[in-house]
Amino acid sequence: MTNYSRKTELIKILSDNGIRPSMQRIEILEFISSCKSHPSADEIYSFVHQNNPTLSRTTVFSSVKLLAEKGLINDINISPDSTRYDSALYTPHAHFICRNCKKIFDIPFDTSALTAPADYFCDNVNIYFKGICPECGKKRNTNNIITK
Repeated sequence: MTNYSRKTELIKILSDNGIRPSMQRIEILEFISSCKSHPSADEIYSFVHQNNPTLSRTTVFSSVKLLAEKGLINDINISPDSTRYDSALYTPHAHFICRNCKKIFDIPFDTSALTAPADYFCDNVNIYFKGICPECGKKRNTNNIITK
């Protein structure tokens, strides 16, 4: 997909969800939807600010909040040090955080069987696992200890 068609798609997604598609919001949504590292709001600000030096931290934080409220991104409270963000534009999945390296991984998970109790409206489901990732597991088995 070309950069132009991707931006056009994001503008339509924002508009369809009642969000004015400002350049900042387009860039924030584009970054989150292409990022595999589940960035924090500060990391999103640092990345977007490189191309837009006049962009304020407040604009990024309010845009992230709005995108999460509209269901275009998921706020993931998996890490004790900060909320992380993930695109909600793709196939639903679970997350895994490694207790050793602190990386967050997308893992396939069939969420179709999950339903909210009757009379409850659920607009966001987060499933996460904690443990040791395969890479750290190899180090653990090699060293017989967890290395950081």
